[in-house]
Amino acid sequence: MERVDSLQQHAQQVTGVEEQKTPVAEQEVTAITPAASNSNIKNRVPLSQSRLLPVVVIGVLLGAGAIASGIYAYRQWQYSQSFPQTDNAYITADIYPVTARVSGIVNQIPVNENQVVTPGTLLVKLDPQDYQVSLTQAKASLELAKQQAALAQKKFKNVPVSASVPRLLPADNNTQARQNFLQAQAAQQRDINEQQYKTALAAIAQKEAEVKKAELQLSYTNINALVPGKIGNKNIQIGQRVEPGQTLFTVVQPDPWIIGNFQESQLEKIQQGQRVDIKIAAFPSRNFAGKVDSIALIPPNNNTNTKDVRRIPVKIMFDPASIKGYESRITPGMSAVVKVTGK
Repeated sequence: MERVDSLQQHAQQVTGVEEQKTPVAEQEVTAITPAASNSNIKNRVPLSQSRLLPVVVIGVLLGAGAIASGIYAYRQWQYSQSFPQTDNAYITADIYPVTARVSGIVNQIPVNENQVVTPGTLLVKLDPQDYQVSLTQAKASLELAKQQAALAQKKFKNVPVSASVPRLLPADNNTQARQNFLQAQAAQQRDINEQQYKTALAAIAQKEAEVKKAELQLSYTNINALVPGKIGNKNIQIGQRVEPGQTLFTVVQPDPWIIGNFQESQLEKIQQGQRVDIKIAAFPSRNFAGKVDSIALIPPNNNTNTKDVRRIPVKIMFDPASIKGYESRITPGMSAVVKVTGK
């Protein structure tokens, strides 16, 4: 009986073990089912292709861009070799400084900044009173010198060549000796009077020079424009005292030009009279034209470093027709790009 029970228990254990193993087997079979495996392969292949295609396209585009950039750079290099160009250029012009010649207090400033003026235009008026007094004194001194000269001239003309003065003669009765003595005395007095007259004439000349100087100084209280142009750098105010040599304004003269600083290696293709295309940064929508005027003379350079890029100033004159309407707008200091295009 016990043996039968033992056999039944053993059978139950074996059955429990088999029941526990069955799900595992089923799971393993399910995991390696051929249908499931084929489904995964089909899903993965399109995913790899979709990721690879953009990479190929981008690579092709980058390669094409690099080739195009290389071609463009090469053509630009060829172009620059044929037509020298530089962006190291600026506008300049003749600039005339307006300075004071005499000291004084500023009474009037009849012009404004950026005003266009012509030769003779009154720019500054200084207080003239001190110089008017000096002129009056100089004229009075001149008049006195003229009067003194007139008296000296009268004395000079009234002295006779010979005179009879018996009381001054020696006691002897020699008539010839008497006459010689009188003539010598008269000649001596005439020389003295003549010298006094010449001195008076010299004094007149000196006083006349002083009058002219006083007149000039008085005229310098009116400071006028000597050249045409535009007022700039106004540096004074009414009531300010100015001194001789002090700069009050600058007058920027018309007819500006360009200084283009080209590399030394570019000069071989630059000659006087060649046409130049000009772009001014202040007027990007406008094209200007000019011609090569001259190449600057450069002093010796003691720098022996051949790696330094040396630039040579080239003067370029505007074509008057190309700057028509811009004459007053183009001012010194503006930057430009210039390209020498040939004859």
